[in-house]
Amino acid sequence: MLYVRDLLRNRPAPTVLAGEISVLEAARFLRSKRIGGAPVVEQGRAVGFCSERDLVYRVLASGRDPDRTRVADVMTRELVTCNPDDTVAECEARLRAHRCRHLPVVEGGRVLGCLSLRDFLQSDLQERQAEVEQLSAYIRSAGA
Repeated sequence: MLYVRDLLRNRPAPTVLAGEISVLEAARFLRSKRIGGAPVVEQGRAVGFCSERDLVYRVLASGRDPDRTRVADVMTRELVTCNPDDTVAECEARLRAHRCRHLPVVEGGRVLGCLSLRDFLQSDLQERQAEVEQLSAYIRSAGA
């Protein structure tokens, strides 16, 4: 069984946003990091999530000025999270249930990392590849 802590191993420090920065700054930051969203923190604690969808729907489509709108004004406040001891399967179910693509890893209110749908898909693929290799080795050994 694979746990969130396994996916976080050897990853860089989490990328987070501050609620007081402008949406324009946030969009440029997300672009520079090549990510689709990031947890928003205040005083080191997770308070929300700002995604590409938030920026498009709540800023651009609403006619707000990206330079004058703060991240805290448009972020998703109903934060869906996981912790390092959750299983990958539990997290995948949580993503589906909440229809989201990012899952901040939070422990004691502090962001330890952020996993995306891509991370879970890659982990599933690696598990399947390992199973195929094990079965292939078993079949080869049985034929010898």
